[in-house]
Amino acid sequence: MMTRRVLTSCAGMAALALWGLPARLAAQEPYPGLDAYIAKSLQASRVPGAAVTIVRNDTVIYHKGFGVLAFGRSTPVTEETLFEIGSSSKAFTATVVAMMVSDGKMRYDDLVSKYLPDFKLYDPSASAQVTIRDGLAHRSGIGRGELVWLDAGQSRADVLHRVRFLKPESSFRSRWSYQNMMYLAVGEAAGKAGGSTWDDLVQTRIFTPLGMTSSRPTYRGITTTNLATAHAMNRDSIERKGQFDAENIAPAGAILSNANDMAQWLRFQLNDGVVNGKRLVSSAALRETHTPQMLIGAGAGPGASDQTLFNTYGMGWIVQDYRHELAWQHGGNTPGMTTAMGMLPEKKLGVVVLTNMDHTPLADALMKYVFDRHLGAPVRDYAGEATARAAAQRRPDTAAAHKSGPPPLPLAAYVGTFTDSLYGEATVSLQNGRLEFTRGLAHGPLEYWNANNFRWLSNASIPAVTSYIKFDVGSDDRVTGLFFGLPPDISLFTRKPASGRTGAGAER
Repeated sequence: MMTRRVLTSCAGMAALALWGLPARLAAQEPYPGLDAYIAKSLQASRVPGAAVTIVRNDTVIYHKGFGVLAFGRSTPVTEETLFEIGSSSKAFTATVVAMMVSDGKMRYDDLVSKYLPDFKLYDPSASAQVTIRDGLAHRSGIGRGELVWLDAGQSRADVLHRVRFLKPESSFRSRWSYQNMMYLAVGEAAGKAGGSTWDDLVQTRIFTPLGMTSSRPTYRGITTTNLATAHAMNRDSIERKGQFDAENIAPAGAILSNANDMAQWLRFQLNDGVVNGKRLVSSAALRETHTPQMLIGAGAGPGASDQTLFNTYGMGWIVQDYRHELAWQHGGNTPGMTTAMGMLPEKKLGVVVLTNMDHTPLADALMKYVFDRHLGAPVRDYAGEATARAAAQRRPDTAAAHKSGPPPLPLAAYVGTFTDSLYGEATVSLQNGRLEFTRGLAHGPLEYWNANNFRWLSNASIPAVTSYIKFDVGSDDRVTGLFFGLPPDISLFTRKPASGRTGAGAER
């Protein structure tokens, strides 16, 4: 722990009164052994690279990069390396809405349809009542329906149109139900209220005044080469992934940032929306985003921990306790990167961990490790525990038995165009003696598995969970449709007749 004399000296040299990064203080270890623990954990978890920033008492006390931009390469991660922050973007969207509320241009309880007149939910009653607050608090009741936008090649407007076909998984406002497309709706509504776009509001109302000079709302306009490469674990091997284009769902998870910039974001939140003595958002409007709106449950859902007694969702933030301290946090995952972002506001402590590995538990483990060190709790190897659990979960899945031999029908019988009101159109073609499945931007061959099931060897962002396609076959051995989607939103795509007329599952 640093002495008051050292802190005072560093503060003088770095001019801490300015909204900038202290030059020396941020490079030093705030807790003995922190560098070594992060480096060891990174290697053990097989995550190529990470960047960590810590803010305490409005001072950036630590920001540092570890590992490499890409597996098998030597270019190091630095505090300026850009990462996809995924759903940590939701806190930015909620703050933009809070700014519109502060300006008198929105209210949290305004109907979404006030700003997006054509927006509809599957349930007409819910559609007539759904508000900005409902969207921000994940209480619309509709299922996730991720494949409506993921790899779909659809615009933001197209995605919002298809929400009306997504059936609810619970009654309206009855329970917390995570929903990315509702954040798209709210973000687009905020853009309309501000006479601009979500992208421009994030840039001009947050990034620019906070000095987040490297951050971008989406990949558009990014020219830097100091950009982390996405990775995923494919069984026991590390696989490089392409950039995750979240343009069509941007307010829910498209922001890119680095350790330097995210430190300024933590300072802004911990300082109640004030920058350099200037208030950018009213205290009341920002406080509402940190106020519990829906119960998640202490033992389930994101943020669940054996150190957590209550777990709720505010607006863009999970609001919970951690070792009996109030905590605000929101992680983020893309198909190749994972972020942990959390604060102990009463302790004026904030932590962000950026990694270039899909769904790695390392980010959250390092954040909790820093929390414990700050609170003086017993040191616990969260990263080691998480790495062991992840390795166990990667064991081969033998539930779906592979059957050798030909499928029950000639390959040509499976060829056709299939449609669904929610997910749009998919095609099965016969190319070079094997079936090819295409839906939106995702495509790849179908490998016969068993019965009328095929494994899809796709280029999809998340092939591990979309890899099996089941064909629906009638009593006359004619293929009438196929089942596709993510549980629990598996849809039956109806085969189009040769004439081009759509069947019962076609768009309405």
